[in-house]
Amino acid sequence: MVMLNKREACSFAVIILISLLSYFNIFENSFHFDDFGYIVNNEGLKEYFRHPTTFKPVDPIVFTLLNLENRSVVMDSFFLNYSVGGFNVFGFHIFNISVHILTCLLIFVLLKETLCNFRFSKNGFKSDAGINIPLLSSLLFAVHPINTQAVTYISNRSTLLATFFFLSSFFFLIKYTRSALYSSAFSFIFLSAISLLMGFGSKPIIISFPAVFIIYYLFFLSQKSSAIKKDLLNKLTSSIGFCIIASPLILTVFSKYINSQWLSAINIKPLSLINSLLRPVTMALNVTKDYISSFLYLLTEFKVIVFYYLKIIFFPFNQNVDPDFHIAQGLTDIPVLFCLFLIILLLIIGLYFYKKNPLITFGIFWFYITLLPTSSIIPLLDPVAEHRIYLPFVGIAIIFSVFLSAFYKKNQKSTAGLIASLIFIIAPIVILSSLTIQRNFTWKDDVSLWSDAAEKSPLKPRPFTNLGESYEKKADYQKAIHSFKKAVSLAPDYDYAHNNLGTVYGKLNQFDLAIKEYLHVLKVNDQFTEAHYNLGKAYEMKGMLDEAVQEYLKTIGQQRDFYQAYFNLASIYSRRESYKKAISTYQKFLKYADTDLLSVSDFNDYQAYERYKDDYLAYLKNKQLYPAAYFELGKIYMKTENIDMAFSYFSKALKLDSSYVPARIALGNILMMRGSYDKAEESFQQILKLDPDNFTAHNNLGLIYLRYKNKPSQAVYYFQKSLKINPSQPDAKSVMEAVKKILNK
Repeated sequence: MVMLNKREACSFAVIILISLLSYFNIFENSFHFDDFGYIVNNEGLKEYFRHPTTFKPVDPIVFTLLNLENRSVVMDSFFLNYSVGGFNVFGFHIFNISVHILTCLLIFVLLKETLCNFRFSKNGFKSDAGINIPLLSSLLFAVHPINTQAVTYISNRSTLLATFFFLSSFFFLIKYTRSALYSSAFSFIFLSAISLLMGFGSKPIIISFPAVFIIYYLFFLSQKSSAIKKDLLNKLTSSIGFCIIASPLILTVFSKYINSQWLSAINIKPLSLINSLLRPVTMALNVTKDYISSFLYLLTEFKVIVFYYLKIIFFPFNQNVDPDFHIAQGLTDIPVLFCLFLIILLLIIGLYFYKKNPLITFGIFWFYITLLPTSSIIPLLDPVAEHRIYLPFVGIAIIFSVFLSAFYKKNQKSTAGLIASLIFIIAPIVILSSLTIQRNFTWKDDVSLWSDAAEKSPLKPRPFTNLGESYEKKADYQKAIHSFKKAVSLAPDYDYAHNNLGTVYGKLNQFDLAIKEYLHVLKVNDQFTEAHYNLGKAYEMKGMLDEAVQEYLKTIGQQRDFYQAYFNLASIYSRRESYKKAISTYQKFLKYADTDLLSVSDFNDYQAYERYKDDYLAYLKNKQLYPAAYFELGKIYMKTENIDMAFSYFSKALKLDSSYVPARIALGNILMMRGSYDKAEESFQQILKLDPDNFTAHNNLGLIYLRYKNKPSQAVYYFQKSLKINPSQPDAKSVMEAVKKILNK
């Protein structure tokens, strides 16, 4: 293993210190979008280790697109955070920044190994002279603001971990090629394999690993003497053999990933990838529902690499979590040709530097190869995402450090030159670190993040929609309406924004406006299941029950397990005294609520059951059924005079939640009917412990003490309490007369 001297240990300390200074302001930053589905609202996270095979995140849409079942390492880390500090955001940020720091240290060690053991420049590198480049590369990687999205956004831990394991596997494989003893060689190849598999368990971007290592071998290992070269070749052959042996597992993981995310997007089979180049595909988050081909997506990525990634790398300003990037129109698109020219030119420049300093060439190849899984012919959710550059940026950091180191070596001979070169090296680190700190403030919460995105993408509707959702969560409904209206003005048929606008109107009891928005959604997209459900709720609140029933039926017709619709539909049936339909529908609600309880996302389906959250979501206990549903079933059986069944369902409700007052009142009433006055008294007394101002409990206790227990003074006490709580009760007159009679006696 690597032994650190004092100089290297100091370098480690500098890397850690500078990294912490650059990210000191992230620890109180809130969770964002996917964080809610994966972490905050994920009740299943608590039972992850007990039931790992059945675990899934809250949001099934995100689960499908991101294929989280292949990211077990990430989920293990989330569980670790939860087990230590619950859902405290501080711990999650500590973990992310720790992985980032470890990655920076790995870059240092990896480059140190390369520079200290291989002579590849015309002047060569001495073992003690190669520290500048590793240190500079690590620092540039640590502080560059383009990495903030990967580090600050907790759900992007998958990228952090994948990069860390990519580098660790790389390092161990290098150590393996240079190990003399069989025992140590076996240890290194084993550690490399474990790291590689851990990387696949984090994020499949690690698929680029073999290509990068082959380039590394050609550049730095194949230039040895014949004897050493032969040994290296044998070891490389055995490494390839190992990869072949491990490939079934790797391919299984990767194929599952591409089948669920990539190939599902372009609607092809793995063996027909080439045929898909001209096949139309839908950009999953393109609100205009425009269709593009994989070929056009590739051309778009040429522009993304040059006009966004490289631009931000060289000029790290105006970063944007949701940039407004236009899809390429074809090879006749001048910007595409320009970008393609620059990409090829950069490769040529890299090849030019191969003889002088292959580190530059290697850095360029690293950048392009590691970028291929996310920037090629396989469409992803968005053409641009800053976290995708995290692993590729290692190559860019190497290139920058080579030039900075060369400048330093050239000018260090004179005092003035030394001072100037130090300023030239230190200044970028300081500037980049300050920009990272500034960018981290933008990630403070959803409002600040999406306000920034909306300002920088004023013609893109999605940032305004997300900003509206952020305001909605804060109950700032007027600002939410303003944001949603801005979104629909930019994209009049943006169904998701119209649906959210209707939801806000519903919360403000402006049901006519809400209905108008939902009808517009369904005119654009009749398969928008949630809009059917929301329209049904709006109709129900307006008393238009026939229309509400039709929308609820359409909801469950499109999505059979949409259990919220069953609850509402059953409630209407019950009010209409269609008790058989009500019972059947409540039973379906219980069935689907039990199996799909975790399908509710914080930012989408949350609004879908907003009306009833106070009734049943608060009583959710360890993924059990809703007590409210059992209570409603009990009420139906009471109405049909099936007292035994009613008692059974009220009891089930209390078993799930002993503090559920409506069910306890109902049980108390049944106990009074059956003459079990002691138990009834006990039940009502328990209610008063939970709700001291409960009118029904006071009134019924008065009746029990007056009629059945012959305790008139206590009866007067509870009757007076009930009159004070509700002086307009229907039985107020008779209760007052009863009190007067008792007092007169």
